Amino acid sequence: MDASHGDDDAREAVRRVLAAGPKPEHLDRLTRLAAELLEAPRAQVSLLGEQQYVWSLHGGGGPYPPDQHEVGTPLEDSLCTVTARSLAPLEVVDALEDPRVSALPPVTDGGVRAYLGVPLVGSAGVVLGALCVYDERPREWGDRAVRVLSELAHSVVAELELRALAVEAESGAARLELALDASDIGSFDLDPASGTLVWDERLIRLFGYDSSTFTRTLQAFEDRVHPEDRARVAEAVAHALDVSGELSLEYRIVLPDGAVRWVEARGRVLGVKGRRRLLGVAYDSTELRAARDRLSRLLETMTDAFYALDRDWRFTYVNRTAEVLLGRPRDELLGASLWEEFPEAVGSVFEERYRHALGHDEPIAFEAPYAPLDGVYEVSAWPGPDGLSVYFREITERRTAEAERERAYAEREQAVVERERAYASAEAANQRLQLVAAASVRLAASLLPREVLQTLADLVVPGLARWVGVALTAETAAALVGGESPAGDGTQLEVVHVAHASPAAEEGLRDALTALPLSTRDEVGVGAAVRTGSAEWLPQVPDDVLVELAPTPEVLAALRRLTAGSALTLPLVNRGRALGAITIGEPLGDVFDRGLLEGIAGRAAVALDNALLYAQQQRTAVTLQRSLLPRELPVVPGVTVAARYLPGATGAFVGGDWYQGVRVGDRLLLAMGDVMGHGMRSAARMGQLRAIVAALALEGHGPGVLLERLARNVDVLLDLELATLLVAVLDPVDGTLTVASAGHPPPLLAAPGSAPRYVDVDPGPPLGTLPGRCSETVVGLPAGSTLVLYTDGLVEQRDASLDEGLERLRAALEELRLPPEAVADHVLDALGRAGGAEDDVALLVLAWTPEETP
Repeated sequence: MDASHGDDDAREAVRRVLAAGPKPEHLDRLTRLAAELLEAPRAQVSLLGEQQYVWSLHGGGGPYPPDQHEVGTPLEDSLCTVTARSLAPLEVVDALEDPRVSALPPVTDGGVRAYLGVPLVGSAGVVLGALCVYDERPREWGDRAVRVLSELAHSVVAELELRALAVEAESGAARLELALDASDIGSFDLDPASGTLVWDERLIRLFGYDSSTFTRTLQAFEDRVHPEDRARVAEAVAHALDVSGELSLEYRIVLPDGAVRWVEARGRVLGVKGRRRLLGVAYDSTELRAARDRLSRLLETMTDAFYALDRDWRFTYVNRTAEVLLGRPRDELLGASLWEEFPEAVGSVFEERYRHALGHDEPIAFEAPYAPLDGVYEVSAWPGPDGLSVYFREITERRTAEAERERAYAEREQAVVERERAYASAEAANQRLQLVAAASVRLAASLLPREVLQTLADLVVPGLARWVGVALTAETAAALVGGESPAGDGTQLEVVHVAHASPAAEEGLRDALTALPLSTRDEVGVGAAVRTGSAEWLPQVPDDVLVELAPTPEVLAALRRLTAGSALTLPLVNRGRALGAITIGEPLGDVFDRGLLEGIAGRAAVALDNALLYAQQQRTAVTLQRSLLPRELPVVPGVTVAARYLPGATGAFVGGDWYQGVRVGDRLLLAMGDVMGHGMRSAARMGQLRAIVAALALEGHGPGVLLERLARNVDVLLDLELATLLVAVLDPVDGTLTVASAGHPPPLLAAPGSAPRYVDVDPGPPLGTLPGRCSETVVGLPAGSTLVLYTDGLVEQRDASLDEGLERLRAALEELRLPPEAVADHVLDALGRAGGAEDDVALLVLAWTPEETP
């Protein structure tokens, strides 16, 4: 967002700062520091809202006497207003001689002769005011002064915004508790080792207990579960604990008065072997289930078929019409996998479109045949949080009629082909028929633009012509290499691909064609075909055209030698947009198949346009992904850090794994986190969480307090469902590491002479669940130690338990003495993550090598 001043956003931002109460105590210190560092008699912080407010002043006197501190003055009278509106540092050597400020009252009154100010730009890009120093005498300031004042301005903005944020957070904490009470969502904490079950007051009331009758045991829970659901619930809980996974189930409970209620629960197993806990939330879903039953009755009356799938592709609902069209009773389908019950759909357009809809969170509609059911279907699918909703109807009769019309048209086209085929030999005709069948498949097989062009050339040379050249518009050629469109009027054309039946002649032809100054203004050839969208056939390329196009005698000679004969130029057009043109030199045969070549060119245009669009989307995804992580980590003497991030196997999706480094004085704070889910929403929450962690770290909070503040205010600061976070602070003065965790895997420490071990840190509840106290663990770091922070994507895999993954990581550091960059690469190789994994992977490797003192 561009910085702005004078609009509603700026006034509102200043109003929040002023409303936050007394100014931060460090603000006057920063103002005094600015004056001392720059050897200026006066310094001040001005906030610019409806008026100018001098919020901090060092030096007194000048144009703003002490009795006017924090009193509004007109914006148009202030040098700080000029600074803010310029959006850049304002350096004034002699104000009386500078037309930008010479007429302002502080200058004409003699209070300001030399001035240096920088705008105060908030985190939302809004200009809050200015930090400035000034003198009653003219003076030079210099680049160093600008840099120092700019750095201090960042600290001033942080103090102002953190004060406003703290006030808002205090009021939000009360709203959080009220929201939890209103939603009636309860939380639970199960320690499987001791069998202790902790419920909050909401769950105790939901299950018909009070604080005196609830025994804090699993038996108290099982006593309330409906007898028909007990086995299923026990199996689900045991499975979650066995695989250290997530819990999601709905079950019935029977209250002491005999009333039956439905409960929905969500949870996650945290910790490592021996310290595992199941944390989660639960709520009364009876009314919600009743609403679903009403929806089910509505779906049963629909004439369209409907079924619902969860995110594991299992049927969760099938209406009566769907039973008829699918030919299967719903009792057989509910809970079963779509791909197992209908294996012919695997690899079909149904799987492709369904996965696209769920993966990209966008509705889709298409028509497709399904041979096992002997029908053609019109399908609409809508993704949602719980899976995919699919509506479909059979359109076989309609498609049969359309197929009859298409068949009649195809028969007429075939008659034309047969007449043209009569003029060619049987061998040539067979070759061309095979090319027609293969062209579409081959061109659509790749989403790489260069491969599409190579495939196009292979289809034409040498089977249909002696040589081929492809020229693209400037815009399309730039997209081919992932660059910006070149300067110009957009009429230029660039030859990007050349092929010749003779390998010896190909290089010379490429040099000659790429040297031509082609343009859409040309009256003949490639430029004319691109401009008009019409094909051009030249039985013989006119020599005067070659003379006009060739920039040098050498190029003219090469063109005369290599392009003699006929040439067919076909435009490459898709979705009404001209991409370029293909010139087919010396088509084979006395009567060549022009319709075949035009069809290939049309299919090539579609394939090339799709490939360029896909490449653009991929570049956008990669750019966004990298921008969400820090470009570099802070530098602390004696500390070397290597960082790695590998996106998951979900293609262009952006995940929620992240890391952060903040230098706080002499100490280094490292954070490693994992926001639940994937996609743009999780990435946005990750970016917000990184910024808040950095802000809290700069306030001086230790790991435990930082996590506690986040946990208490997470619903105020972030729209966050669930996240894990580990914060570690290295103090180079005493060589200690302080660690606290909110449900995140523990760090791994490898000290010289000792086996690698995991730091014994209490995992604590994840952010978004239960706010509480986060304990800190302090360990000493011997010189030469290596510390590894990571996300679960590094150690989790489908065919092994979490404990096995953690042991593989620990073993990878046995007897390993390498720099952090080499350690990071070794760890990724050892755990099979060098090429990425199913989930995102974030990794930090820290080496502690303190400098020896004499």
